[in-house]
Amino acid sequence: MNLDETDRRLLGVIERSVPLKAGPYAIIGQTAGLEESQVLARLAELRRPDGPIRQISGVFEAAALGYAQTLVAMSIPPDLLDRAGEAAAGHPGVSHCYARTGFYNLWFTLAVSPESALGLARTAEIIGRSCRAEQTLLLPAIRRYKLSARFMSDTGEAGPARPDQRDGQDNPPGPESSAAPSGKTRPSPGQTAAIRLLQADLPNVPRPFESLAGPAGTAEKQLLDSARDFIRRGWMRRYCAMLRHRAVGMNANVLAAWRAPDETADFTGAAFSLSRHISHCYLRPASPDWPYNLYTMIHGRTRDDCQNAIAELARTSGLKDRAELWTEKEYRKARVELFSPLEKQWEIRHANPP
Repeated sequence: MNLDETDRRLLGVIERSVPLKAGPYAIIGQTAGLEESQVLARLAELRRPDGPIRQISGVFEAAALGYAQTLVAMSIPPDLLDRAGEAAAGHPGVSHCYARTGFYNLWFTLAVSPESALGLARTAEIIGRSCRAEQTLLLPAIRRYKLSARFMSDTGEAGPARPDQRDGQDNPPGPESSAAPSGKTRPSPGQTAAIRLLQADLPNVPRPFESLAGPAGTAEKQLLDSARDFIRRGWMRRYCAMLRHRAVGMNANVLAAWRAPDETADFTGAAFSLSRHISHCYLRPASPDWPYNLYTMIHGRTRDDCQNAIAELARTSGLKDRAELWTEKEYRKARVELFSPLEKQWEIRHANPP
């Protein structure tokens, strides 16, 4: 769909943040130079199935809520790849699942809740069996340098955003673990109910949080207070729109995995995080058969844009050994529904296959 300058400016505003207020669309309109009715009309178009807005909801920090997470790479026979991609995407804890170029041709992120009866490794093993994977790598994050999946600036410019003081929650310092964190406060039943509501797509009405809260028997103010509390606790990074990057012109992407010396990997990861072409940057474990430890997700309008970005990163870092894993097909891209009963249902179906 064709986006005009006002559409792009509006997308830039809501991708950064949607106010946790009773009338968020009126406030967004003040920022974007629009009346509330104009915001709602434009969003109705932008939220069509072929439009750029995938969802407006909370972006939660799953690890802070006790979830165990990892990136998974599998080597799948080419004639079974589509079937495998659909099988992997069927797990409710898979948020991103892609076919990519290379020996490891199926890549997905996997999260399991603290209530999982199977755990992370066993779940990955079962998925691998259902996919008929020939080899599997579990690549949990050791350190996150950047997670800024924003593709529009407030002025309408397309391209992954640098971290800044306005959305610093995207990039907390320090390591991440693939195992559920110990000593963290688990959400209460009431908090869990609020988390589920805040993961739902925000209705396109003047009082959207009231529309979310009412059918669940919750007051609008209580839900908004919970949302702000979740941000303070570090459970929710921000509340915002998630965009379909191709719909805003970012048509190419590649996962570039680099072989960085252990003594300089941390410095290089921090330097890579400053690149406007990179939306994700992680340190992950290497192995003798797969020596890459620094992972960067690079987006561009064209494949040449991505290749130029890789060349620039190689030049500035001095790293020569890398794997370029180009996206060939998307099987799933959606936020994980935290504390959903779907996980238990999946485990019951798959724990003891015939």
